[in-house]
Amino acid sequence: MRRGNGARRFPSWRIAAATAAVCLAGGVGAQQPAQQDFAAVEHWLRSDQTERDGLEAAVKELLADAPAGCAWLGAELRRDVGRDRKKGLEAMVSQVTLEFLQRQNRSGVRFAGQFDPLRPLQPQVGEFLFGLLLDTPQWYPDSHRSRLIPALRDLQPGSPGEPLVGRIVALAENRAIEPEPLRRALACMLWQWGLPQFAQERIDALVQQSTEGDVEDRIRVLLELAELHYELREYRSAAATHRSAQAMAKASHLALKPIDWYQSACAHALIGDVDRAFDALRECAALQASPTVDSSLKLLRSLFETDPEIAVLRRDARFAALLVAAFPGESAPRTGR
Repeated sequence: MRRGNGARRFPSWRIAAATAAVCLAGGVGAQQPAQQDFAAVEHWLRSDQTERDGLEAAVKELLADAPAGCAWLGAELRRDVGRDRKKGLEAMVSQVTLEFLQRQNRSGVRFAGQFDPLRPLQPQVGEFLFGLLLDTPQWYPDSHRSRLIPALRDLQPGSPGEPLVGRIVALAENRAIEPEPLRRALACMLWQWGLPQFAQERIDALVQQSTEGDVEDRIRVLLELAELHYELREYRSAAATHRSAQAMAKASHLALKPIDWYQSACAHALIGDVDRAFDALRECAALQASPTVDSSLKLLRSLFETDPEIAVLRRDARFAALLVAAFPGESAPRTGR
């Protein structure tokens, strides 16, 4: 799990991380509720569909359980319904999508699969998001386009083909106009679609930088490279790069931060290397418990308890003792999720 917009090493991300995980935990397998459970939705669909407050209430009702609500909305879209109801359902898709994206952006974290609850709304939701990215309406801020990319990556895992890919490549190539955060996000999406050249340029630059400067600079660059591999969802490369940074830090007697060890644990957990994940998490736990580590660098316990990327560790018998070591004196851990 990572904070978005490239700021994952700053301590302000810690509170948001657990919040997002709680919002999404356990939702993927939710059962589709009966239609009558959506009173506010039905009220708005049967109205003249002009009341903003009514639409907001309907969207809130659907997103109270996002996977179930989106599953119901997707099923309704595929039904043969009247023109007015169809129009209302299509309006709900855009509003549900925008609200879900806003909630995830406010949470401050990113992880693969975060936007899967929107999948039942395909292809409408994908068409809507590509429209915001490529034919951005005046009401949608240009600076928010990078926020669309994580959702598009989850919802469009493979290339959408031409002409969409060509237009996205043009954005990624436009250094003169397009902002760096957007172009980097696009580079990750294009890598996922089999066009690695944009991200590879950044990888090559970081690899070169990791051989230059003093050891602290080299470790910093290696951690940045590990983060890039993570963003590309190349978790094996991320894990290996974390190990390189750790070896360099150990040889130079330099301390890493709790977040550095935690991110290493995530990368190793994601590739199923549970033992190395626990090794990294133990280092993180020792720093968490240390009175000599600045409290602003420490992570929240709720992150350990809810982060979906280390779910495999929470199911391991070793996790409970590790959590006690990281947060001595606190209540018994919640594990197994």
